[in-house]
Amino acid sequence: MHFETQWQRRAYGSKKKAGAKQLAADEIEHEGLDDAPVDIDKTEKHMQTRVDRFASELQATRVGRANPAILDHVRIKLKSSSVPLPELALVTVKDAQNLLVIPNDPEERSVIENAIRNAGLGLNPRTDKNAVVVPVPKSTKESRERLIKGLGLSAEQARVHVRKVRQDAMKQLKNAAKSSGMDKSTLKSWEKDVQVVTDKHIDRIEQLLKAKSQEIR
Repeated sequence: MHFETQWQRRAYGSKKKAGAKQLAADEIEHEGLDDAPVDIDKTEKHMQTRVDRFASELQATRVGRANPAILDHVRIKLKSSSVPLPELALVTVKDAQNLLVIPNDPEERSVIENAIRNAGLGLNPRTDKNAVVVPVPKSTKESRERLIKGLGLSAEQARVHVRKVRQDAMKQLKNAAKSSGMDKSTLKSWEKDVQVVTDKHIDRIEQLLKAKSQEIR
């Protein structure tokens, strides 16, 4: 969804342009992005892409049915690091009640099996040739709460991404202000634009999580 911000309604004068006058924020309509200190549309697009990804994850979540997303936060301890399971294996749906985990390296099969068993998800995987089969128990109150907790972690990852995009935009604004001589009031106005789109996407994440949690309960 397109969000109209103040850059579409204003331009600011640069001290580097000889003879150019500082223009009041509401006096003219901004006609292009060439002199904009930050591209609000691009910033919002990056945020929206991450929110859409979170929404797709929620849509794919089915209570009491095998869903690869429930293993996204399982971490595998290797010799010198700990990495997410999806980086070491392909997680697919074998059938309605079973997940199939196919390790990139078959020798890591037992490590992956133990990590899933000890991840606090109430799962009891078993080895099947070069893969790991993960039976998904039928829905109970406890399993639903675990699922909601996992989705909460996914929501936080989405929030972190949105805030990182905001941080990058704010840094870009400050650098532009320093190099162009932008006055403080104009800088604050641009920062407000960035914060508005940030708040909108954070709120959307909260709405999506709340709706899915209510559905699961």
